[in-house]
Amino acid sequence: MYYVIQRYHNNHQKHYFAYIVAKYISAKNTQNIIFEITQNGVTKRKWSPKKDIILLTADKELFRNTLERLEALKEQHLEKINSAQEKLNQELSQFHEALQKEFEMILLSSPANLLT
Repeated sequence: MYYVIQRYHNNHQKHYFAYIVAKYISAKNTQNIIFEITQNGVTKRKWSPKKDIILLTADKELFRNTLERLEALKEQHLEKINSAQEKLNQELSQFHEALQKEFEMILLSSPANLLT
């Protein structure tokens, strides 16, 4: 068995995914690696760009330790991102409220400026 960690480009909160393959095919002069994956008794082949492969190893312990490090890093930063997103939402709400109050004051203070 081989253990793979691969970059994932389509989601800013999921930067990688990990999977196990029975075997792989690669050559020096190609840009891709072909992995053989067995699902429900059916063997499928999946190719991946070499540049997207972070880890390809037969060492299960190295794979597990690497995944734990990546998960801890992701958890730590996602907490910061979620906190910042919450603060941003509060700031936007306060800005919207202040702007609405300012609009109301302008409308109340000068009704002659309204076009009819």
